[in-house]
Amino acid sequence: MASASPPQGPSPPIKKSRIGHSPHLFPTGGFEVIEPSLQVEEEKLPTYDRTNYYPMRIGDIVDGHYQVVAKLGYGGTSTVWLARDLNKERLYRALKVHTRNAAYHHELSVYEHLKKPIQQEIDDKDSHPGRDHVRQLEDFFMLDGPHGQHAVFVMVPLGMSLATMQKRQRTGVFPPILVTQALSQALLGLALLHSADVIHTDLHADNLLIALTDESILSTIEESETTKPSPRKQVGDTTIHVSQYVLGGAGALTISDLGQARIGRVQTGKAMPIQYRAPEVILNMPWGTPVDMWSAGMLVWTLLEPKSLFHIYDTKSSPKINDAHHLAAMTALLGPPPKEFRGRSKESIKYWDLQGNWQGPVPLPPKTQLADLVTTLEGEQKALFVDFLECFLTWLPEERLTADQTYFHSWLRGYDENGGEES
Repeated sequence: MASASPPQGPSPPIKKSRIGHSPHLFPTGGFEVIEPSLQVEEEKLPTYDRTNYYPMRIGDIVDGHYQVVAKLGYGGTSTVWLARDLNKERLYRALKVHTRNAAYHHELSVYEHLKKPIQQEIDDKDSHPGRDHVRQLEDFFMLDGPHGQHAVFVMVPLGMSLATMQKRQRTGVFPPILVTQALSQALLGLALLHSADVIHTDLHADNLLIALTDESILSTIEESETTKPSPRKQVGDTTIHVSQYVLGGAGALTISDLGQARIGRVQTGKAMPIQYRAPEVILNMPWGTPVDMWSAGMLVWTLLEPKSLFHIYDTKSSPKINDAHHLAAMTALLGPPPKEFRGRSKESIKYWDLQGNWQGPVPLPPKTQLADLVTTLEGEQKALFVDFLECFLTWLPEERLTADQTYFHSWLRGYDENGGEES
């Protein structure tokens, strides 16, 4: 690796400037240049195609007044950048720049749908407390790239994800007080979504971000790009920057990434991350908001316990075999599903006979109890935690408690603000 300045290429066209504050000048050299043979950032993704991504560079001004000051992250359908609004002093925003082939219209429609007040807000003439725990879209514009147009979402910058924070824990799990605080906030966000007839379908620690309480963190990131610019790689006219991660933040936990969300109370088809997938989704039944409650149960387990609840997946096996392992593991833990549940899917007969006995294509694991798997709690707190999980992990979706109901469960409310148990 070297420390020279690669050719930057011509700047992409920008809209006519309406700048109120002067843009910053960023260094054109002095950064680590990554060797062309090494894959970096989005290049490592299996579906990566350079022509699909907008060739953003630090220092670019887009939509006439957003100056890009750092890269925050990347994914299969977008890159995320920190930008300073030159019309408003020291106001930072996150720009989610979609690939030119990204199906962004659906996510945009979800954000627009959520801007409408829910009935509770209309009745109470006040904002729902879950508003603070669901990410909102502030603005939207299109960006012309060399190979097509790119949709850009403008949002308030957030800090690290709960998953990133968990990786930084010495034990790999959170203390119970942090878990209860996180679940309480996530449930408030879910309560808002479900009241708006939105099913998230993708609730897990990577999609729960911690809000910032001090924007000086963002100015520090910008300053670091001027004094110690991040490494980058040049491929033709494209500069691939290395992301800076916002590791600070002590604000509200915020449900993000609504790209997989559904609007409407009754849905069909596959959804949810595989290991979080609710049984009704696996069996191709109609499903609704209770799938998010199943996910919430899986989430609280992964935050508190070091081992997965269901050890079911083999990358060499077919999806059908993995589904069978998944359902077998559920059966061993929850007992056989009731006849009412089995009767909702023609696929049930592949796994259980008419009496509910397992007859799937894989062996049934030894029967176990939730309480026997809990390792981080003891005594009354363990019993309350098991009772809490049983509010989520049920075969019949209608037997799962709602987000509003589980918010008041005694296990969640059993810790005071100082981190101790209530007397």
